[in-house]
Amino acid sequence: MRHLLILKLIASSFLILLPSFSHAITNIEKERTSKAEAGWNGSLRFKFSGKDGNNEQTEWGIGSHIRWNNPTYKWLNWYSRDYERNNGYRTDDETFLHTRLIQNHQQTIAAEYFLQYEQAPFAGLKRRLLMGTGMRWHNWSKTNTGNQQSSGDSYQGLGIFNEQVREVDLGSTQVEQRYRGNIYSHWLYQAAGERAISISATLYIQPDLADSDDIKVLLQAQLTLPITEQLHLQWKWQSNWDSRPPSDVSKEVHETKMQLKYSF
Repeated sequence: MRHLLILKLIASSFLILLPSFSHAITNIEKERTSKAEAGWNGSLRFKFSGKDGNNEQTEWGIGSHIRWNNPTYKWLNWYSRDYERNNGYRTDDETFLHTRLIQNHQQTIAAEYFLQYEQAPFAGLKRRLLMGTGMRWHNWSKTNTGNQQSSGDSYQGLGIFNEQVREVDLGSTQVEQRYRGNIYSHWLYQAAGERAISISATLYIQPDLADSDDIKVLLQAQLTLPITEQLHLQWKWQSNWDSRPPSDVSKEVHETKMQLKYSF
């Protein structure tokens, strides 16, 4: 009975660390560094709720993070789909897909190639497609020597990607295509102990290469507290800046969330 209650709690609370919809930047840094052993591993998300009576409401969601690793390559895949219907009318329908291939050239340098697709028509985003490449440098590392010491890592990245967006703004459909730079830093700290907390921080800067006044920035911090080997409590805070957001959308968006995550 106790295990059933835990599973219900996980099913209702678990959220993958990717926003289901975002015109802004999606941070994958914390997820890419987990589960580095060779072979397949990942995590899954399932969500369903329904209500009948004065108001009829149906909401469901699925998501996955599937990884494959070997000493030379990493293949990372994220997918999420969220749907909502109220009183016979569809009110939400969001899709997110990200796939990334990482090739390790040396112990500290890697090349990356990625494809990302987003769709959220009720938020004005008909389609957003990203295709890009870049280099990543593992510039600092403090390993745990087995003497109950803390550990940490620092990563720097530089890349370029093509962004194709089809969105609705002020009632009209707009199609845009541009090339953006991608500059980012990621820091990770793991306290000493078997189930100690870990802290991470990530900064992304993505300017339009043809227009220096068009720039997107993401700053994100996360704290993770292990409950069991597979179950973790996570708190996340992030801020997004967009110098040219859609009409009636703020240039700055700040948010915080707490969640349970189960991994296998």
